[in-house]
Amino acid sequence: MRQILVVEDDASIRGLVSDLLRDDGYHVSEASNGAETLDAVREQRLDLIVLDLMMPVMDGWTFVEECRREPGCNDVPIVVTSASHDLPRTAERLRSFGVRTCLAKPFDVAGLLALVEHYVPAA
Repeated sequence: MRQILVVEDDASIRGLVSDLLRDDGYHVSEASNGAETLDAVREQRLDLIVLDLMMPVMDGWTFVEECRREPGCNDVPIVVTSASHDLPRTAERLRSFGVRTCLAKPFDVAGLLALVEHYVPAA
């Protein structure tokens, strides 16, 4: 089963996204900030990370920079969710770090599931 890590500081959004992905057949783990996410990528093999940008402790920007230095994280696809008012510029900057795509918040559930399926087809 494919392993997805949902990283979101808002517990209700994190739970909703995790439940949707589990219902779609994925194995899902959760983290509430970038520091927890770095620990997770060191402990488990991930197939995809769904990452919020604005979080306490370690934000998504810092996580992406750190992740790309980690052997177990360097090739993991990352889909960023963001409420940024300048998402095109944000997405362009993130692509330079290997982020696959950005999804604007609030996002459409079907759109999120389609993106996940694109990067990590359900087994």
